[in-house]
Amino acid sequence: MRMKLIGIVAASALVGAAVLAQTRGGGSEWLTAQGDAQRTSWIRTDAAISVGAFSSPGFELQWKVKLENQPRHTNGLAQGVTANGVTLFVPLSLVTGSSNNVYSIDNDTGYVVWQRHFDAALPAATAACPGGITAAATRVVPLTPPAPAAGRGGGGGRGAGYRGSVSEPGQGVTVEPRGGGPGRGAPPATPPAAGASGAGAGGAGAAGPPAGGGGRGGAAAAPGIPGAPPGAPSGGFGRPSGVVYVISSDGVLHVLGLPSGKDIQKPAPFLPSNANWSDPVAVNTTLYTATSNRCGDAANGIWAIDLAAEDKPVSSWKTNGGAVVGSLAVGLDGMLIAAIGPGPASAGGYANAIVAVDPKTMQVKDWFTDPGAEFVSTPVIFSHGDKNIVAAATKDGRALLLDASSLGGANHSTPLYASASVAGGAGAFAPGALATWQEMLPDVTAGPGTRWLLVPTANAITALKVVDSGGKPVLQPGWVSRNLVSPVTPLIVNGVVFALSSGRPSATAGATPAELAKRSSPAVLYALNGADGKELWTSGKTMTSFFPGKSFWSATGQVYVGAFDGTLYAFGFAMERK
Repeated sequence: MRMKLIGIVAASALVGAAVLAQTRGGGSEWLTAQGDAQRTSWIRTDAAISVGAFSSPGFELQWKVKLENQPRHTNGLAQGVTANGVTLFVPLSLVTGSSNNVYSIDNDTGYVVWQRHFDAALPAATAACPGGITAAATRVVPLTPPAPAAGRGGGGGRGAGYRGSVSEPGQGVTVEPRGGGPGRGAPPATPPAAGASGAGAGGAGAAGPPAGGGGRGGAAAAPGIPGAPPGAPSGGFGRPSGVVYVISSDGVLHVLGLPSGKDIQKPAPFLPSNANWSDPVAVNTTLYTATSNRCGDAANGIWAIDLAAEDKPVSSWKTNGGAVVGSLAVGLDGMLIAAIGPGPASAGGYANAIVAVDPKTMQVKDWFTDPGAEFVSTPVIFSHGDKNIVAAATKDGRALLLDASSLGGANHSTPLYASASVAGGAGAFAPGALATWQEMLPDVTAGPGTRWLLVPTANAITALKVVDSGGKPVLQPGWVSRNLVSPVTPLIVNGVVFALSSGRPSATAGATPAELAKRSSPAVLYALNGADGKELWTSGKTMTSFFPGKSFWSATGQVYVGAFDGTLYAFGFAMERK
């Protein structure tokens, strides 16, 4: 591995000058892919972005920077994760690139503070197994994100900054009282064999629960954040840690310090080399990811690595069937929730299912299965009334709502609700994750407002309302966006929905990068009022390349888009350093 530090002297001057600087954003952060452990893609409150703010002009391109990362098939830049000036005085985005690269980027200016490259052999890239770094970095995230401030979550004006923690130092992670519900403490009756494996990459043994509760949110947090340098803030695991966790293509986990990008712990074997892994998430002292398509001879399954132990033991669970679709979500009770796609399943295996895996034992605790439901999305998890809900999309265009405390009922095949096909036909959903957000009413005593589920279809964003009917949640039509070219999972920032028309070609198998570029159209970003879908702003012809599908996030009052050609764009309202 080699380190490339870009402009060390300039970076030092930048950091020093920034001590007295005014930086943007009011503290909103994006600590893991899709924003939080429940994969909602929702920033609840932001100081700069709101529906009201778009009544005045000024939201526009703030900067762009070309990152020299070679795409691998359609895999290029991943979502960034952010740090708000904890060990540095500037807000940063940490962005992984497919060709074993990591970039630290100043959110205010686009300046590349440092760049890290991992020297590891890369196989030939294919659509199913692109090789290289296949997912984003992550930081430690709170199990439950903070609630939006009353009267601000819906985007009426400029609110206080989003807080990255949910508890005070030393108090551990706060869990909603209703998390888990009845029946979660033990496996359901006669479950199929889970195919659990006690050995992970490199022959490591199964991870016992680390001090402080392992991956479970209900236990007290460990005294400090795993890998954080001496003197870093401790306790309250959503608090800034001063480190970022990155997996290189050889399956090794790196704990990188935010100021320099250097390894501050010994790199640890985690996954088989050249696996295809999903966006990881770190909760308390454990980091989780999933592998798919049997790339690098990695079995389809879920993997966990103990961040607090010196030897970083690894444990895993194999699906013994279909691949994990998208990324893992973490339930409000700490359970790992995964969608399993189609495929032949051996005895005790899973296909076309939603499973809940215990984060300590890596055993299946509950599941929903429907042989006719081919899941195509990362699950998203949210609270509604007295229930915690898991939402997932199927290939035939339906959205399913499941009770997180009993995913499929007594027979493991009964959802709380299954919609008709969205947009009127099979295959209406674009393969990708859903997003969800909730309006907040100006009067705090009136309680929360409408809960929305956003669905990227083949040519639009469809917004569905979650309402009660007969004591159960159902979905009702809300609004549909303008026509978009292969839209991706939208972002919601303080009541504003950011919809991205990716311009991505509909068929990519076997195409060269040059052919993909020729058949595509440039990406276009739109800002919409989340309550009614009204268009507030568009980026127009600003971007010149298509969007391959991953590098789209928001933090510190800006929205970031990483295009196929390696150009990273930042859109927001101007805010000068003073």
